Amino acid sequence: MGRVGPIGLMAELDADFYIIKEEREWETQIYRKVIPHIAKDLHLLKTQTLDKLPGQGFKRPGSPLPNGKFAVDGREIDWNAYDIVISINVALPTNVVRQYPRTLFAYMIGEANLATGSVHFGYDVTLNQMARGIVAERRGKVDFPYTFVRAHTLERIMQRHLKRPSLRRGIFMEINSTTERPVTRVPDHFKPLETTGEPIILHQQRIGDNLTNIYDAKYFIKWGGRSIRGNSVAEAISLGALAIMNRNEVIHKELIIDECHVTTMESLLNLINRLNQAPELYEKLKAKQQAVLQDLFFDKPLLSLENCLREKRNTGTLLRYTWWHKLSDRLCFLPPKLPW
Repeated sequence: MGRVGPIGLMAELDADFYIIKEEREWETQIYRKVIPHIAKDLHLLKTQTLDKLPGQGFKRPGSPLPNGKFAVDGREIDWNAYDIVISINVALPTNVVRQYPRTLFAYMIGEANLATGSVHFGYDVTLNQMARGIVAERRGKVDFPYTFVRAHTLERIMQRHLKRPSLRRGIFMEINSTTERPVTRVPDHFKPLETTGEPIILHQQRIGDNLTNIYDAKYFIKWGGRSIRGNSVAEAISLGALAIMNRNEVIHKELIIDECHVTTMESLLNLINRLNQAPELYEKLKAKQQAVLQDLFFDKPLLSLENCLREKRNTGTLLRYTWWHKLSDRLCFLPPKLPW
């Protein structure tokens, strides 16, 4: 849905990726609470691309083939072959994950962060999309960001794909700086940044185009608009751009280092003009921001999963799953309380 997601699992750890055929068990239907506005139409993705869904016609899928073309039966996969299995939403039902006592099963709810207060559905771990630097020692709640990347993961991917270095010029405007969809113009409150001499780069409809543009950008700036979680910020830093914004408007505020935290347009303009005159300082701040990303969005989350796997294998037991747990799981289907 317009994000790279935990691409570091594949790009850095050589993980396998599956699209699983939809199961009938009720726990696998939690996605209907995650994205309720299009839930009733999601079955169409088995035979059609995203832009064919009602209200999604402005989307531009990167593949002409529907998800169903690639879907496999999760019950036919030998999950014993893996140390760790991460499910976006709950792709595998409880009766499947309980069959594999040596494999660590984790789930991450895609959008609304449902079922993150404690582990549900018979799994071992719930990944809460946070990145606070908390390292888990045992199964349960784990800080693990949706955008799981190393400091240079996306930059290296794009460099290999484009076969050229970054242009490193311009200001990419984070999409939530404006309410316009699709984005076609620079909003008035953002236009003062044009005085820096840096071209303003607007959000595109295809993720590949955005990755290319941010890879080539010098700055990634959110100014105005609604608060954001910050997955786009993590992507931008991994692509090599310097992210500047008001950290109080970002849930992942840890990514905005002190030097890049601005609260007025005047301070934002002064910072960009200063960095344009001091390339050494620009590189220093970029390296500092990338070090934070590496630590909080890759190293510590990975260590947490390793600790959870070790604890499961050392104890040799499954977490208890009683009638009370089943009742608690049902409560996850109540309407979610969103963080913004």
